[in-house]
Amino acid sequence: MKQFSTIEKLDTGILYTLELAASISVLLLAFGLIASMANVLTKGSVFTDNFIMQRVWAWTQCIAIDASVAGTIIRTFRFHAEGERVKFFLYGLLSALLLFTAAIVSNIEAVQQTLNITLDHAYLHVFVPVEALIWIRSIAIVLLIVAHAMRHVSMKTKDENPLPREITLTPQVVEALRSLILEVTITQEQETPRIPETTAGTPTPEDTRETVFAKLSNLLPGVTDEEKRAVLAAYDEGIKRRNICGHLHWGSSKYSTVVKPVLDAYERLQQTA
Repeated sequence: MKQFSTIEKLDTGILYTLELAASISVLLLAFGLIASMANVLTKGSVFTDNFIMQRVWAWTQCIAIDASVAGTIIRTFRFHAEGERVKFFLYGLLSALLLFTAAIVSNIEAVQQTLNITLDHAYLHVFVPVEALIWIRSIAIVLLIVAHAMRHVSMKTKDENPLPREITLTPQVVEALRSLILEVTITQEQETPRIPETTAGTPTPEDTRETVFAKLSNLLPGVTDEEKRAVLAAYDEGIKRRNICGHLHWGSSKYSTVVKPVLDAYERLQQTA
């Protein structure tokens, strides 16, 4: 009820308290496990001969287990909504065990208080043996520690080849793509100038180099005779196309404007029948 700010703040505080209790319970459970192990290894000297430790152990374990019930249920539904299946099943099983033991213990206490009988006689009124109840509670303690550790581990597998996100085609994106395509097209056309078809025959042995230069001048009027002679001379020496600019100490920009057009036209003149 959001119209009551006081109740909303109270609910937020309760939720915070439940989450805090669920987190602190791990420390209390760890303390209980350590104390139990020490009691076993010392043949009962930790709890058997120490009344205070018995009470401390009982209270810490009850607080740790029973205060975690609400937080465990909340996390069960949270992990279900997030798609964390392993954590969802783990917390679901843990919630079922905690609720089951809480219901049985509450029933035993209610029977004892209602019938005004001893605790030993109250155990006879439940359908679950005390040993089984202790086993279930011990398993719940271990699962609580495991569940708390699993909270900090991501179980989702990352896709090695994730699909690209959808792109919204806005007018700005369309205009940018169009400009990019036009720029690439213009660049390709500048790098590879088209050579017009020619009906000239293959140069005969009688054709001199000057005749070849004259034909090249008709095809490539923008290239000087000195540049043509230099390119053909390097080509006759066996210099590779890509190395001619370096051989002639030219800039790399002259490859697309001088070297490539001259050699393409020269080879076309030789191959044209």
